[in-house]
Amino acid sequence: MTAEAAKTADRSGPPVAAVVVVAFATIVTLTLSAYFLAVNLIDWATVTHLAYPADEVAPFVVITGAILTIPIMIPTALVTMRSLR
Repeated sequence: MTAEAAKTADRSGPPVAAVVVVAFATIVTLTLSAYFLAVNLIDWATVTHLAYPADEVAPFVVITGAILTIPIMIPTALVTMRSLR
């Protein structure tokens, strides 16, 4: 392969910014859906069904949100690296 062909082959891949934005947006959307479902499930089970005060349940919602931030970063990095190969 000539140097000219190698430069052309390198440029034929998807742009890095586009891959990162699409992967991040997709994963954030899925994570927000999971967080919304988890919050509603926690609210239904603890506040509505078991009659716990909402103030006592709030830390579990915050912990759920913190745990769900991990799946945003790791898959974004993995999808981005795989797409850029």
